[in-house]
Amino acid sequence: MNIRCIAPLLVAAACLTLTACQDTATSTPTATKTVTQAPAAGSADDTKADAPAEEIIAVPDFVGMGLQEAQDAAQAEGFFMLTSHDNTGAGRMQVFDRNWKVCDQNYAAGKTISAGTELDFGTVKLSETCP
Repeated sequence: MNIRCIAPLLVAAACLTLTACQDTATSTPTATKTVTQAPAAGSADDTKADAPAEEIIAVPDFVGMGLQEAQDAAQAEGFFMLTSHDNTGAGRMQVFDRNWKVCDQNYAAGKTISAGTELDFGTVKLSETCP
């Protein structure tokens, strides 16, 4: 075997050896997911001064509005957890929100709830009558 063939093999072997022996403390860390649990109710963490207070908002009356209009109004009030369902029970998806109207809502108008609470609108197509 020629020295020109052996030299690159020796260099490659040396590199592999050094790579295999690399200290794990200096290696590139892999991405990890950190999961934190909310403190138990009544714990000392509930009184942290830097924790933002959950905003409490009175729920507007969305019944009779178009679904898109109701969603826009809810977001303007500070509600961002919004969902809707077919109020006929047929399980249809509200793909184009402007074709649907709100028949009912899961929280009565005037009730005060946390801004992080999910609002659910029961809907039917614009041409249909609410059940």
